[in-house]
Amino acid sequence: MSKLESVVCNYCGNDNYRIVYIKEGFNIVKCNNCNLVYVNPRLKDEDISNLYDEDYFKGGGFDKNVEYVKEFVQKCDISDLSDWDISTLKEMAGCKEQGNILDIGSGMGLFLYKAKIKGLNTKGLEISPAAAKFSELQKLDVENNSIYGAKLSSAYFDIISMKEVIEHLPNPKEALSIIYKSLKPKGVLFITTGNYNCPERKIKGADWFYFMPKGHIYIFDPKTIKKYLIDAGFSKVVVTNQGDLLMNFLLKIGVIDTQRFIPKGIIKRSIFYLTRFINHFISSGMRIYAIK
Repeated sequence: MSKLESVVCNYCGNDNYRIVYIKEGFNIVKCNNCNLVYVNPRLKDEDISNLYDEDYFKGGGFDKNVEYVKEFVQKCDISDLSDWDISTLKEMAGCKEQGNILDIGSGMGLFLYKAKIKGLNTKGLEISPAAAKFSELQKLDVENNSIYGAKLSSAYFDIISMKEVIEHLPNPKEALSIIYKSLKPKGVLFITTGNYNCPERKIKGADWFYFMPKGHIYIFDPKTIKKYLIDAGFSKVVVTNQGDLLMNFLLKIGVIDTQRFIPKGIIKRSIFYLTRFINHFISSGMRIYAIK
């Protein structure tokens, strides 16, 4: 294993923590001041970046569930939950026709590909050279860079998305500051990530699937992610415990569609809100919307 480095809490700067789990030889700790959960000590930044090689995107890295090349091929031409997410974000950001979207950690470019089809002007940031090259072959504008190294225009983007990315970032506080400056007034930041407070983590403990301490170096709950976003300057933050499984089911049976956020019709709306309520108690993930 590469040499590890110790870090202080990224949110409050405190170095007073307790170990809550040990996984794969790593300490997963919780800040005694603000309750942020993070890996400490952890891989150095350079070693973290090196995790995301070509094999990672084919399921050969620390996350064996990742098969992004296969996913792109299977989903690029079919409607799925990503299409619903994009329609939701366009509606929230007021992008009736065109708008600018930045996808941070864009992977093979599937989310950008679908956003482009829906009329958005797209740009991606991806630290993996192999993934960025794959995206470029799909005629997508993807820069092989991190959120920290990219030169982004101020108040330019209507939408910025980070799907399953923020838990990987060495410095979430700095990243959110950059994102805030890059969004237009009333622009929307969309984040998906795991929820430390979910029932599955409470039942399985260290065996919770989201604990991958080489790459998942921060684990948020609704309170900690909301504090981050409010401190970054966002005027409104909505945190939903909304996983993919039940929402994909609603899409499959036609309760929701890919053209709008809230379905039409009393029955469909009732089912939609009931499902979101159930998700609140069972989902392992969060969908977070922050408005500048």
